[in-house]
Amino acid sequence: MNSKLLAIAAAAGLLAAAPKEVKKPKLGVQTPGVQIPYVSLKSDAEIKLEAAPTGVAFTTEALIAAGENIQRVEARSNKPGDKIAGLNSACGGLINALASLWTVNCGAKTVSKIEAKSGKTTATIDSGAVMAPMALAASTDSVWLLSDATTTLIRIDPKENAAVAEIRLPAGCTEILFAENALWVPCPGADRVLRIDPATNLVDKRVEVSGQPVAITAGEGSIWVLTSKEGKVAQIDPKTNKVTATIELAIPNAKGSMAFGEGSVWVSIPGFPVTRILASTAKVIQQFVGDGAGQIYFGLNSVWLADPQAKTVRRFDPKRIVATLAE
Repeated sequence: MNSKLLAIAAAAGLLAAAPKEVKKPKLGVQTPGVQIPYVSLKSDAEIKLEAAPTGVAFTTEALIAAGENIQRVEARSNKPGDKIAGLNSACGGLINALASLWTVNCGAKTVSKIEAKSGKTTATIDSGAVMAPMALAASTDSVWLLSDATTTLIRIDPKENAAVAEIRLPAGCTEILFAENALWVPCPGADRVLRIDPATNLVDKRVEVSGQPVAITAGEGSIWVLTSKEGKVAQIDPKTNKVTATIELAIPNAKGSMAFGEGSVWVSIPGFPVTRILASTAKVIQQFVGDGAGQIYFGLNSVWLADPQAKTVRRFDPKRIVATLAE
């Protein structure tokens, strides 16, 4: 085809235009120096488990609920100790509160109350089906459980070892936290974080948090909430019950977990196992990129990342995290 024919064909639209390359949007905070390969972050310990970890709690040691057992881990040596047996498909988290360990058995639809030192189960309480990965919390005198998908908040008296109250919440609420003298429950379907007064068993505030709030933590006098739709963190002032800041993670459809410690908010999202937000500035300081996300915790002056896919829990010194810089 000579040049004249080419010109005619082009004018007539006979030559198909070359398809344009569609560039995938870059995920995560693009500020130079923030993103760091996760493989660059060295852990102080990696605890291998027989089942996927479903909760981590702390006494003078770390305790990890997984499958049929709670694995003890020595605080100084990071060596696995004796196991606490007798669970039935552990789920819903693990907490150390009111002189006992508490976890949920998805297989039996019960809550186990366990004496930490002896490992003896001292009570078993009916729970119903539990859907939330962080379904347990404790106030000053009660244990609280998010039960079933509809959602029911159950109050457990640790002396009577029985449910003493039930509160109906919107369907699909995802976690529960006790902080600032109140219970806080993110409910993504309602775009609300519910504030519940434990003195009355009533929802006394409904904080509007757009973008489907799914995970929650507290620290430095604020409540911090991960919103999944746009991948942001909302900062709530518990005095005014309003969002005072929104922190961009730039990770849409972000289903993840949160913890607080050493002046930082810690977030774990698939593809971004560890993100650190400095609470004093409400800015993302570090964002580690790669495989290995899971439930994130803070205890024994360390960050702990429970990876259900790898069936491991990794322990990180916050100082080591801060010192790990972008290449």
